Amino acid sequence: MRYDLSTDTILTDEELIELVQAGDELAFAELMSRYSPRIWKVIIANSRQPRDAEEILMDVWRAVWENIGGLQSVESFGGWLHRIAYNACKRYYASVGRLGNEISASYADLTDYIDQGAVARFRETELYEEVREAIHHLPDKMRRVAVLYYLELWNINEIHAELGLAIGTIKTKLRQTRELLRKKFGVEPKKGRPMSSKREESKNIQTKIKVIGVGGAGGNAVNHMIAAGLTGVEFYAVDINMQALDKHREATRVQIGSNTTPGFSGANPEVGREAAEEDRETLYTIVANADIVFVIAGMGGGTGTGAAPLIASLAQEQGAFAVGVVTCPFNFEGQRRAEQAKRGLQELRGSIDSVVVVQNQQLLDSIEAKQKLPITIREAFHLSDEMLLRSVEKSIAEFHQKIP
Repeated sequence: MRYDLSTDTILTDEELIELVQAGDELAFAELMSRYSPRIWKVIIANSRQPRDAEEILMDVWRAVWENIGGLQSVESFGGWLHRIAYNACKRYYASVGRLGNEISASYADLTDYIDQGAVARFRETELYEEVREAIHHLPDKMRRVAVLYYLELWNINEIHAELGLAIGTIKTKLRQTRELLRKKFGVEPKKGRPMSSKREESKNIQTKIKVIGVGGAGGNAVNHMIAAGLTGVEFYAVDINMQALDKHREATRVQIGSNTTPGFSGANPEVGREAAEEDRETLYTIVANADIVFVIAGMGGGTGTGAAPLIASLAQEQGAFAVGVVTCPFNFEGQRRAEQAKRGLQELRGSIDSVVVVQNQQLLDSIEAKQKLPITIREAFHLSDEMLLRSVEKSIAEFHQKIP
C-alpha cells in the first residue's frame, strides 16, 4: 500500500527518491515540486528565452522519470539532476529545427525600436555567451570545476563530493578561472546570470507595483520579464487555460472562467470577457492595494482582448494608476485577429489611464528591412516580448520621477 500525497510531503528527499525508483507517481510529483525551483535556475542560465526554458524543464523531468531507476546512490541525486538539466539544454538547441534562433539583427539596427537599455542587455548576453564558450576551453585542471560551478550551477560542497577535491583547491581553481576570463574579456563570470544583469531595485520601495499578464501573450511577456530580472513588482498570470497557466511558475497564477468556458477561449474575445466577469471578485482582489497596475496582453486573441479591459477598470476603481501595455498582431496571424485587436484596443482605451501599443508588424518590417534578411517567428515574438519589458521599465521610471 502506497503513501498518500499528504505523507509524501513529510518524507525526506532520499525516501521520496526511493519511492520514485519504485514507480510511485505521487512521490514523483512531490519530488518535482521540491526540485523544480533549483534546476529552473540551471535551465534559465543555459536557455535562450523563457519559452525554451519551459519546454526544457519538462524534458528534464521526463528524463528523470525514465532513468531514475539506474541511479546508484540516492545521495548523488542533486548532482545527477543538475547534469541532466544542463545536458537537456544542450540537446534542445542541437536538435533539428532549433538552430539559428538567436536574435540576428545587429544591435545598431535595433535602436530605432528598442532603446539603448535593451541593446546593452543584448550585448551583455552576447558577451556572456562568449565567456561561457571560453569556460569550455580552459586548461584541463580548471575546466571541470569551472563548468560545474558556472554552467551547471553546482555549489562548492557538491563539487567537492563529486570530484574528491579539497575545498581549498576548488576555490583556488575558481580564482584562477576568474583571473583568466577577466584578462581575456575584462569581466568576471557571474554564476547563472549574464554579467551586470541584476537590475537596480526600485528607488521608492514603498510604491506597490503589479504586473498582470492576461492570456497567452501576456503570460509569455510576464515570463520574459521575470527571466530578465525585473524587480520590485508583483507578477500575476491570468488565463482561462489551466495548462497555459502551469507554465508560469514564478508568477501568481489566476484561472478565470472555469464554470462559464470550456477551458479555452477559442480566440473569441467574448469568451474572455465572460470569463473575467465570472471571476470579477478574484480579479478585484489581485489589483487591490496597488499604486500602479500594468495590464499586459496581446490584442486580437480571446482571453487578453476580452479580459484586459475589465482588469484595468477594476484597478482604476481601487485608485491605482492603470497602464495597458499591449501588442497588435503580426500579419501572419490573420485578418480576423487584426480586426479583433482594433476593437479590443478601443475598448481598453476607455478603461485605462494610459496605454502603450507595440505594433508587432511594424517592428518586424523595420528589423527585416534593416538587416535585409527575414527573421523567424520565434525571433519576432522574442522582440515583441522585449518591447513590452522595456515599456514597463520606462513607465515605472517615469512614475517614480513624478513622486515628490
